[in-house]
Amino acid sequence: MAPQEQTPLVSPPLRAAYVQQPEGLKLSPLNTTLYHEVEYVMKNSIPVLLTFLFQYLFQIMIPIYYSSQLGEKYLSACSLSITTFYVTGPVIVNGFSTSLDTLCSTAYGAGHYEKVGLYFQRCTVILLLLLIPVCGLWLNSGPIIYMVTGNKEIADLCATYLSVMVFVTPALVVFECSKRYLQSQNKFSVPTRIIFLAVPVSVLLNKALVPVIGFNAPAVSFVSTYWLIAVLLCLYIYFIDGYQCWHKDTSFALLMADWSPFFALGVPGVLMILSEAFAFEVITFLSAKFSPLELASQSIVATIASLGFQIPFSVGICCSTRLANIIGARSENYKIAIEVALATACFLSFFNFGWMSLFRYQLTNMFTNKPELVEYASKLFLVVAFNQFLDCINVICASVLRSQGRQRTGSILSVVSYYLIALPFEIFMAFYCDMGVYGLWLGLAVGVSALSISELIIVLKSDWEAIIVNSTQIV
Repeated sequence: MAPQEQTPLVSPPLRAAYVQQPEGLKLSPLNTTLYHEVEYVMKNSIPVLLTFLFQYLFQIMIPIYYSSQLGEKYLSACSLSITTFYVTGPVIVNGFSTSLDTLCSTAYGAGHYEKVGLYFQRCTVILLLLLIPVCGLWLNSGPIIYMVTGNKEIADLCATYLSVMVFVTPALVVFECSKRYLQSQNKFSVPTRIIFLAVPVSVLLNKALVPVIGFNAPAVSFVSTYWLIAVLLCLYIYFIDGYQCWHKDTSFALLMADWSPFFALGVPGVLMILSEAFAFEVITFLSAKFSPLELASQSIVATIASLGFQIPFSVGICCSTRLANIIGARSENYKIAIEVALATACFLSFFNFGWMSLFRYQLTNMFTNKPELVEYASKLFLVVAFNQFLDCINVICASVLRSQGRQRTGSILSVVSYYLIALPFEIFMAFYCDMGVYGLWLGLAVGVSALSISELIIVLKSDWEAIIVNSTQIV
């Protein structure tokens, strides 16, 4: 099959010539515009956002819904199983594969297309090997869950559920790595079109299997759906995408060589995502110490906050890909692209704060019609909206750091901000100041504020020419 030419959004192409001269690196001149960069972000953020929303539906909402039809204990077991699965599986895959956001996108911007494919192939192999012990954990999760919950029946149900989830591992790794492989080439809509099929397929499988096999039906449906979208994405890459970025002469020795860049970028990437995920889990856990009213309010606002987070995260992926392409191209276009990224962060901060605070009563009424709960949760939404205002800056700046290959910096800032700053403030405000769940979210806001400001300062003070010179070691 003949290679397919990539049509760049910005004209002329980014891959302008550059030369290494004795006095330093000479960048290719600026050849993009503010309009083109805004168009790039707007055009590509929508399919990425839809991809995450579809994944959220068939990964979490659909399994929980069908489990709830079987009874309360099955709902609890399914929810606990999905949480355990997410923290020990997808978080590792998503975090480690952020290395591809740097490596593949930079190589693509430099025009080293076969390296894009080689990085994709290596990362897939590494993740498949890394998840072998995780599969062992899922197969032996019963005693661990029983130790945490003290409920033998729930622990046994979770162990059965997670033993089925072992079979999704190859599909999960292949899909996530393939998705980033395509996104690094600015093909953001392809995973969206494929994953759109996952929602109706998941619903149909659950409807058919729940009456037959009961509690394990959502897990079996989940595994089957993931295999479907993973195979379809591979078929797209093989038959439709062409071979421009595929490394054809791959050998076992080549796949097993030079893993250090992946671990240097991937391990901090895991820490960045894991630290934030656990920070929100801590709030849910501590909320159980308060009244049922506060716990119910926390559940409502956490669900909406998770949805709100997807917006800047989707935009951040586009910004990260764009900037990494520019870094690989050794272009001065970063000057406009970074301005657009930071301006977008400010816009999204006001946007998320606006809809979450203005429509707080309507959002709460989607979950309950109890007046006392509506009133309490609506007030809590104001604090959560303020948190979202700060978090949008954090998410976009973190994406810029990923484009620069500075995941290690981002992971250190995340761990310090969430656990050395936010957590003590959460405990102090919630328990010592008797502010309850309000205090938990205010404490988190203090940590997110420190994280956002720190990342923003680092991004603004970035030595872009040094970053571009260092990228030559990658591509």
